Amino acid sequence: MELLIHSFEYFSKPTGLVMNRGKSNIYFNGTDEHHISEVEKLTGMKRGNVPFKYLGINVSPKRLSVMDCSCLVERIVERIKRLGSRKLSYAGRIVLIKSVLSSLHTYWARIFVLPKTVIASIEATCRSFLWHGNEQKDNPALVSWDTICQPKRQGGLGIRKFHEWNLAAIAKYAWWVATKADHLWVRWQTWTDSGQSYRIDKGYQWLLPVGAQVSWFPWMNQRWLLPKHSFCSWLIVQQRLLTQDRLMRMNIVNHNCCYLCGLHEESHDHLFFECVYSKRCRALISDWCQVQLPGTNSILWWLKWRNRIVGRKQGIAVILAGLMYWIWYTRNQCRIEGMLWRPEFLVQHVRSEACMRFKVLKSQNVNSAT
Repeated sequence: MELLIHSFEYFSKPTGLVMNRGKSNIYFNGTDEHHISEVEKLTGMKRGNVPFKYLGINVSPKRLSVMDCSCLVERIVERIKRLGSRKLSYAGRIVLIKSVLSSLHTYWARIFVLPKTVIASIEATCRSFLWHGNEQKDNPALVSWDTICQPKRQGGLGIRKFHEWNLAAIAKYAWWVATKADHLWVRWQTWTDSGQSYRIDKGYQWLLPVGAQVSWFPWMNQRWLLPKHSFCSWLIVQQRLLTQDRLMRMNIVNHNCCYLCGLHEESHDHLFFECVYSKRCRALISDWCQVQLPGTNSILWWLKWRNRIVGRKQGIAVILAGLMYWIWYTRNQCRIEGMLWRPEFLVQHVRSEACMRFKVLKSQNVNSAT
């Protein structure tokens, strides 16, 4: 009580900090009613109840419950409802998940260890937004969320895992105790012994399992590729497009026939590039860029060019990714509208986009050099 009186006298001095008593509350824990009444008369502030909100966060002496975090999930759902009204591509939704939706979780994750149920609800909401553009959580996905959250080198999209990032953020407090306290028992941390400072991103990487780099990483992750082409190619190399053979296995359709040629069953290998239509498109591209493209596995072909000149390798990657994207786009258009582009018209789209991309990147390199 004496310490509280001295503190109140200090804050009441003209040279000290000024408190707005009308907007301030005082909180008690383990104090009898007599002392509570005396403090309220002394300070002129009302007694507050826990839990309470401070800067949008529920403050409580107990561990946060699922109900305490419900407002966080509601904010993410509300943001998705506003974003879902726009016509966004998969690549655009990935950017929004990384920059907007994940940032809503970041503020809370730096303060509390969030319940696993809340983490699972946030992940399910983001997964549904990625694949369907809404907040519904029971819709199927083309690729599992665990694969999506893998680092790009390991075949994922680099979206951070919310639970592991939460632990890495909270570990910063343990690091602070280990570096500031004088007790020997807290010197267990490797970073403390090596003299390095703790960073959340390094702690997050330490929590992730170590995996091998996928063979197609150098191709799929470079700034030359258009985002929509890169995402489509990412689905193709994992054979996750909704081709007719997959739809039949899922009992969605009862027949399988290629929309492009109408001669054979549709599959990833058939579309890229065993189909008569896609072979014609590949031949036109080969004549234009004067490179002999392979007949079947484009990924193996790309790996042959890894040791070639950098500029040539990046240019071929842009052309190949654009070709696969527009073949899949044309296939979907034929399925929905019944209209099939001529191969020459499709290749014209690939050429115009590739030339435009080369021109933009070339101008950026010139500007950065000057």
